Amino acid sequence: MVRLWLVVIVAALAFTVYALIDCATMPRQRIRSLGRGVWILLIVVLPVLGGVLWFLLGRAPASASPQPRYRGPEDDPDFLGEHAPERTRTDKDQDDATLRNLEEQFHDTDDDGRTDR
Repeated sequence: MVRLWLVVIVAALAFTVYALIDCATMPRQRIRSLGRGVWILLIVVLPVLGGVLWFLLGRAPASASPQPRYRGPEDDPDFLGEHAPERTRTDKDQDDATLRNLEEQFHDTDDDGRTDR
């Protein structure tokens, strides 16, 4: 019986710590109802119940479609304006051309007039 209570206490503590970390690292836009400080206080004061309330009432669901993010200025059409270069060759096309060139060089070095025995 003591082992059962020990397992329940450890599980409750792990759930509370997880809820506390989730609340503390959640972006402000996804916190509903109360402020972050109040939610953290509720999770600490009411360990299991506060965590359950946080997951049911405090977290807003993630948006279905993530906002497009630009990795650099060359990916931003506003930055490039009308002077955006047209990409005629993709990276795959360039890789294929490089591979063909290397294969031709390799075959040229094999055809140097020697015969293998």
